Amino acid sequence: MTRVLKLAAAATGAAVIAIAAFLLHPRSGARRRAAARRATVGVANLVGSAVDKRPRRSSGSWDETLANRVRVALSLGFGDLATGIEVRANRGVITLRGEVDELTDITRFETAVREVGDVVDVDNLLRLRMRDARPRVLTA
Repeated sequence: MTRVLKLAAAATGAAVIAIAAFLLHPRSGARRRAAARRATVGVANLVGSAVDKRPRRSSGSWDETLANRVRVALSLGFGDLATGIEVRANRGVITLRGEVDELTDITRFETAVREVGDVVDVDNLLRLRMRDARPRVLTA
């Protein structure tokens, strides 16, 4: 019995190495990985739709509701600091745009948004507002 197990382990190891070499090839590995990912997502969607019977939400209204919840959380947490921040939601990913006065505010806004329920990820595009800065003109 141990010989059969050893042969099975060797065959499994060889198959894993062959698959890794196929998918990690320097020139064509990225294309192969993308094709494998598309195939896996298709299978996962088929299996998921059969297993997961949660009601589907319409993306547009759910995203707008989530964006409104994030806006409320920001206004409650930061008050007037959050008035200039643009909030958008797309499939649970929140995008923050705007300018803040202090560098620490960027991470504080992101942390507050991540604490809102149903937020999948945060795309933080906030930037620091520059005051009294003159643009440098390069001359030759």
